[in-house]
Amino acid sequence: MKFKILIVDDETANLQKLRRTFAGTYDVLEATNGQEALEILEKNQVAAIITDQKMPSMSGVELLARSLEISPDSVRIILTGYTEVDDLMDAINQGQVHRYITKPWEPISLREAVRQELESWELRRENERLSGELEKINDALARENLRLREEVEGLRQEPSGILYQSKPMGRLIKMLDKVVATDSSVLIQGETGTGKELLARYIHQNSQRQEASFVAVNCGAIPRDLVESSFFGHRKGSFTGASETRKGYFEQADGGTLFLDEIGEAPLELQVKLLRVIQEGEILPVGEIKPRPINVRIIASTNRDLSTMVEEAGFRQDLFFRLNVFSVTVPPLRDRKDDIPLLSDYFLEKISGRERKIVPGFKPETYSLLQNFNWPGNVRELENEIERLVILAEPGEFVGPELLSDHIRYSLGPRPSQGSLKEQLAYLEKELILSALKSNDYNKSLAAKELGITRQTVISKLKDYQGVD
Repeated sequence: MKFKILIVDDETANLQKLRRTFAGTYDVLEATNGQEALEILEKNQVAAIITDQKMPSMSGVELLARSLEISPDSVRIILTGYTEVDDLMDAINQGQVHRYITKPWEPISLREAVRQELESWELRRENERLSGELEKINDALARENLRLREEVEGLRQEPSGILYQSKPMGRLIKMLDKVVATDSSVLIQGETGTGKELLARYIHQNSQRQEASFVAVNCGAIPRDLVESSFFGHRKGSFTGASETRKGYFEQADGGTLFLDEIGEAPLELQVKLLRVIQEGEILPVGEIKPRPINVRIIASTNRDLSTMVEEAGFRQDLFFRLNVFSVTVPPLRDRKDDIPLLSDYFLEKISGRERKIVPGFKPETYSLLQNFNWPGNVRELENEIERLVILAEPGEFVGPELLSDHIRYSLGPRPSQGSLKEQLAYLEKELILSALKSNDYNKSLAAKELGITRQTVISKLKDYQGVD
C-alpha cells in the first residue's frame, strides 16, 4: 500500500512540479492554501505534509502548527528560501517541523529526503505498535503473576506465612497446633535456614498471646558484658554509660512471647540467669533490689544437639529440661522436596515484586534441578538463589536452567541405593565428571583434561545429566 502525502503550494507551477516529483511513488493529495490543506487533513490520514513556507493568509509554519491537532503523527516538511531559515528554528525546536528543504530543490533530492523521513516515521509507528504489544504482554504477565500469587497463597498457607505441601511439614504443623493454645515452653530444633523463627511466630500468632509482643533474640550475638542489661534491663545510672532506664528483652515481651534463637550459643552465665527467670517468673533489672514479676512464654531454637552439649557440660541440664517441655524438629529442605516448587514460586513472586521486575515463572527443567539439589543452607539458601535468578532473568521471560548457579546445575543428586551394575557405574561416572568440574571451577576443558576425555564428551554428558550445557 502506497503512503498518502499532502502537497501544499499557492503557485500552480510549483504544485505541478511537486505532483510530478511524487506521482507513482505515493498517493498525492493537493492544496493551494493552508485552509484547504486543513480541510483535506480532516478527511484523510496522511503520512506526510509537504508545504511551501510563503503563502497568503497562512504560512507553512502556521499550517504545520495547526495540523498537529488534526494529524499529529504526520511527517511535516517545509520548503523555504535561504533567507527564511532562521525563522524556522523555533518551529523545529518545538516539534512543529520535522525537516526543512531550501529552494531551489531538485526532484531526486526531495524524493530522497521524503523517503528518509517516511522510513523514520514508519519505524516510529512500528516501535509504538510493538511497545503497545509489549505493554499488553506485560499487563497479561502481571495479571498471571497475581493469579499465581493468589494460587500460591491459597495452597496451605497459614496466617504466619508458612508455605508447605509436603507430608513432613504437615506433620510438624499438626504437632504445633496441639501446643499453640498452651503456655508450655517449646524447643524448636533444626539446621540453619530451616525457618525456626517462622515457626516460633506461628506459635505466637495462633496463641492467646497474639495481641502482645513477640520478641526475638539471638543468644549468641550479645556481648557478654551486656547480657544481663540486655535481657533484664537496667536503671539509669546503674553503671557507666547507663544514661537512661531501659527495659530488657523479658520486660519488652511481658504478656507475650520471648524467642531465644540459637539458645545453644548462650554463655553459661546467661544460662544460669535464664533458668532462674523461668523458674521464678520474675526478673531483677541491673541497679534494682526488688524483683519484678514477669509473664512471658519461652520458645527456644537451636541448630545444635543440646543433649550432647549437656553431656559435655556445654549446656546446663536443668535449663535443658525446662526448655525441652515440648520439642519439635524442623525437617531440612532435602527431606521435604515437595515444598521446593511452592517455595520457589513464592520467593520468585515476592522478590520480583520487590524489584519491580516481571518474571512469570520457571521452566520445567529449572524446577527439576531445584528439586534435585540438596540445599545444605535449606530454605534460606533457596531464597538467596531465587533472588539471584530474578537479578539475572530477562523481564517477561521464564527462568531457564542456564541461569542457575553451577553447583546447582551440576549437582550430583542422591546415590541410588539399589540398581543394576550399569546404573551404579553411570552414577560413578557422573560423580567423577562433576567432581572434576567442581575442582576446576566448572571449566569444561580443564575438567576434560583431568579425566583424560574430550571437552565434547563432558558437554555431551552434562546434557544427559541435566539437559543443560
